[in-house]
Amino acid sequence: MINLDDIKSRGAVTLLQTYSGVNPYLKDLNKKLLRDTKISLTEGQVEYINKFHDVPPQVLNRVVSINPLLGESLQAKDRLSFLPEKILIQAMLADQEKTYHIYGKLKQNQKHSKMYWLPKTLVLDDPYYTECDIEVDWAKYEEMDLMGRHPYDHQKEGIKFLVCRKGAILADDMGLGKTYQSIVAALEVDAKKVLVICPASVKISWQREIESFGQKAMIVSGRKFPHVGRFTIINFDILKNFHTIGNQTFDKEGNPNPFNRQLVNEEYDLVIIDEAHKIKDHKTQRGKICNELALTHGIDRVWELTGTPIANRPMDFFNILKMIKSPLADNWKFFAQRYCDAKRFYKTLKNGQSRQIWITNGNSNLDELSIRTKNSLLRRLKTEVLDMPDKTISTNYHTLSKRGEKEYESLWDEYMEKRAEEGKRKISDLSKDIVELGLLRKFIAMETIPNTIQLAKDAIEQGQKVVIFTTFTDELDEIAENFTNTECVTHNGKMTANAKQKSVDRFQTNNKCKVFVGNITSAGVGITLTEGTVVIFNSFSWVPGDNEQAEDRCYRIGQTNNVSVYYQLFTGTVSLVMWYTLMRKQEVINKIIGKNDEHGVRLKMLMDDLEENGLEL
Repeated sequence: MINLDDIKSRGAVTLLQTYSGVNPYLKDLNKKLLRDTKISLTEGQVEYINKFHDVPPQVLNRVVSINPLLGESLQAKDRLSFLPEKILIQAMLADQEKTYHIYGKLKQNQKHSKMYWLPKTLVLDDPYYTECDIEVDWAKYEEMDLMGRHPYDHQKEGIKFLVCRKGAILADDMGLGKTYQSIVAALEVDAKKVLVICPASVKISWQREIESFGQKAMIVSGRKFPHVGRFTIINFDILKNFHTIGNQTFDKEGNPNPFNRQLVNEEYDLVIIDEAHKIKDHKTQRGKICNELALTHGIDRVWELTGTPIANRPMDFFNILKMIKSPLADNWKFFAQRYCDAKRFYKTLKNGQSRQIWITNGNSNLDELSIRTKNSLLRRLKTEVLDMPDKTISTNYHTLSKRGEKEYESLWDEYMEKRAEEGKRKISDLSKDIVELGLLRKFIAMETIPNTIQLAKDAIEQGQKVVIFTTFTDELDEIAENFTNTECVTHNGKMTANAKQKSVDRFQTNNKCKVFVGNITSAGVGITLTEGTVVIFNSFSWVPGDNEQAEDRCYRIGQTNNVSVYYQLFTGTVSLVMWYTLMRKQEVINKIIGKNDEHGVRLKMLMDDLEENGLEL
């Protein structure tokens, strides 16, 4: 029997007595209570009643595939002569944390529908996935487009995907035309006012694309806010100039503090967030502002564009899902425990109070997460949808000179001595600490430069154009100094948007310009460098998505030649540890977004290569 002293239990009984809805499970419990005047409820039933008594069943009429283990369980329970591989979900009665409670059928000629409890880990399709069957006049947009483009089949599918959803993530592989798809979709839904949030380096590219359809696109710069144009383009870094987080505040004298609300006052009906992985952290200023715009101020549609929806780990995905109002992001604690293998502990503070700490850098139930995001996320790879040339990724191994080895070890010894002087404990994870410090990474980057220069010059002699990616400013400057101003352009965060665009345009259009040297952060996203056929990483990022984005500045729509990508590693150094860890991270990411695990293959190749050469991480 339930404990009537428990408020939740008493409330559940009261709700059950007055239940008049159509949920067959609750109707059965209601009949039993009214017939027997008393009822024994489990904790789970109490929770079910309290949570779903006022939630009407959602009609789905969707067939989903199920795991053979679930099929065997249903076969035994219903004494079936066949093993069910699919189930028809006619209605979702209750979407619980770990279970779908549904009303449906196991076979087409089943006379009566029944209730089934389906563990989410054993359901292989998203029950909520909606097909989008709409007609779009493609000729209209081909005629509008001053660039004379015709949408590819995958772009037509992507445009329909966006049009049919108020919240969506277009996570196509880099170079498949996410910008083009979102612009056409915005025009198709007849959005009157569109806000495009993007990195500063691609604002001009967005403006060009939008204006190619005859639309007015205004770029926001500094603190001046334009009020003309159907499309407004703003970069992440200056959002704070036009939106104050929270409510109006006042100083001690009662005078109002500066309070900006231009972005809210414009009343946009669509926000497009390009490179949406940049707002994965809701605690950052840009994350807070984007959250307020999308979730608090009634913007009708939010579309996120990113080739790397998960940069490092599943928790990166949470805020991206929250921004589009995905049900998966309704409960942070559940998401953390279910998909991030979250661990909780309590830390005692100096004042004696206890503080709860969550560790969310793990991963769990990734197959389920992949399935449950299919209705919100669309991802296609270039190799799947286009007849693209090949992209070959190679890792070049180098060894430090004796001088270099001595300097490398000396840097480390100096660092350890400094830690000892400061009284810090012994490091439990040396490689992670080295990477965070950045000291040895920069040393290796500078040591790599001669190898990069030689690779680049060899490629130029063969008539190819070269894109070189760097991490540090000194590294970029030194590489650029090895080429003349005529044959080389640079791209880094210190440059203005116009200067960055001039570098891109010159590399793409000037035959004499053979080398593009860019910082991964500024040049790794949003730009097209299809004139380049050789990509060299003089150094690489700790985040797998950053490197992949950078690779595909050359390998995208418009590329007609094979692309060669070179990563460079020094044996016995932090670069090998980084590369190994990157491959591990990418394995997890690929599992979530359903991508073929090419990095898993590369990881195995790395381990085999190290073993064959008698090398260690």
